[in-house]
Amino acid sequence: MSASATAPESAPAPVTSPGPIEFRWVSSLQDIGREAWESCFPHDDVMQSFALHQATEAAGLEGVEFHYLVGRSARGVVAILPCFRFRTSLTTIAPAGVNKAVAAVRRLFPQFLYIHAFVIGTPIAICKDLLGLHPGLDGTARADVLRASCREVLARARELGLSLVFLKELTSSLMPSVRDALGEEFTFVESPATTYLYLGEPGKSTYRERLRKKYRSLMNNRMARAEAAGLRWELCTDFAPYAKQMHPLYLQVLDRSKIRFETLSVDFFEKLPAHLGDRAFAMLCFKDERLVAFELFLQDGAWMHPIYLGLDYGFRDEGALYFNCIYKIVEVLEARGRPVAQLGQTSYAVKASIGAVVDRLYLAVRHLNPVLNLLVKRFGAALFPPTQLPRSQRVFRDMKENDEGLARHGIHFERLDDGGDE
Repeated sequence: MSASATAPESAPAPVTSPGPIEFRWVSSLQDIGREAWESCFPHDDVMQSFALHQATEAAGLEGVEFHYLVGRSARGVVAILPCFRFRTSLTTIAPAGVNKAVAAVRRLFPQFLYIHAFVIGTPIAICKDLLGLHPGLDGTARADVLRASCREVLARARELGLSLVFLKELTSSLMPSVRDALGEEFTFVESPATTYLYLGEPGKSTYRERLRKKYRSLMNNRMARAEAAGLRWELCTDFAPYAKQMHPLYLQVLDRSKIRFETLSVDFFEKLPAHLGDRAFAMLCFKDERLVAFELFLQDGAWMHPIYLGLDYGFRDEGALYFNCIYKIVEVLEARGRPVAQLGQTSYAVKASIGAVVDRLYLAVRHLNPVLNLLVKRFGAALFPPTQLPRSQRVFRDMKENDEGLARHGIHFERLDDGGDE
């Protein structure tokens, strides 16, 4: 979803065919190098930046092993596909009924539907893909290189003895072109959707001003509760010294989430400031001297991403802490002139209540066993169900202007509603 802050000085000339491609696998980003990485990924997109994924690699996430595919032709590097292997449950985002049935089977067979998967992408929650294809490739060449790269990924999975391959996560805008290229090899299913909140155009109107009276009163009341509870926020650019306090708060949120892919380490929070500099910062919330919440932000020239939340649930109700974390995101983005906030995955009903909309995300799945791959095609929608949309709430005084604002900023969205009013 990221946009470029400034247009490149000159776009690469379209390449109809890159010629023969030599693929190789490496185990570290150091073996690729920043220059090669930035030939395939936009250098001004923090979510796809070399620095972010270097920090992720350095964080030593438990159970994660990185593999990087590099494709080079006579023209230079034309493809980079970061991959990782990890152990996961096939029922991670399945409905409660499916999970209940699987839990019963696991009493006798503890490893049932647990698999070691090979994933194209990153273990952290960037809500977008990591398909590094040279921007000079035209549509046909791009599809050809993607197909060739994914064949190499499937071969690598076989070598590693892994049976399930995922490609995560495709935005609704990218999905059609990837499905056209890979539809014969992969089954496409939904991943948990991401959410966006339109704040208003800088200098014209604020989020608070745009709210209907009922929702503005709710916001004022919740912020007053935080003040009465003695909560205070501090902006911190070097949050490494707080990493050991942030990590347990992050785990509290993760433990209550219905969707669990990655589990970050303390090292991730410690290493991020050193690798990203001022492109990463945290808003820290204290009760007296105790850290009770944080919002971790990544930023580039065009977007600011609140990527992870940590929360002490013992203070959640006292100071309306979860809602105030969202209001703090609004405050930070408005202060920096950003009109749209990406609020990420999960907690859809809460986010709908403050005016968020949803952009669906997708996974491509392939099982290397032909019989089981047929089962994935048949039951993929049950294992990876679509995001359910909460009922409508007319949060803003002018809902039409809100939707037009989102569209103006390139957000592909569905309103989190069922067509009702309240």
